[in-house]
Amino acid sequence: MIPYHRWLTSRLFRSYLAVFPFIWMLGKAANAFTAAQAGLPPFGFHVLTEAVVCVLELVVLATYLRRDNQDILLANLGLSLPAALAPLATLHFVLSGVGALLV
Repeated sequence: MIPYHRWLTSRLFRSYLAVFPFIWMLGKAANAFTAAQAGLPPFGFHVLTEAVVCVLELVVLATYLRRDNQDILLANLGLSLPAALAPLATLHFVLSGVGALLV
């Protein structure tokens, strides 16, 4: 099993970090549209909707990784797919929180 700190500095994880902001932007756009339709601030931070969008983003990324058989590679490294993607959930909330503060 690969130590978790090594996973976070690996090229494979950095490739996930490169793709995730694009998925986050799509999720944030959908979240903003839904909030605007409900009469809420479009770029506000709404915990429940942010959690739902985060789960959807991670499902999209996990589906892509499974399709590309990278889940097998992660298993060979001793990481489950949820454990490998968990830091991206934190990244989602950090990006959304910073975005809400800036807008």
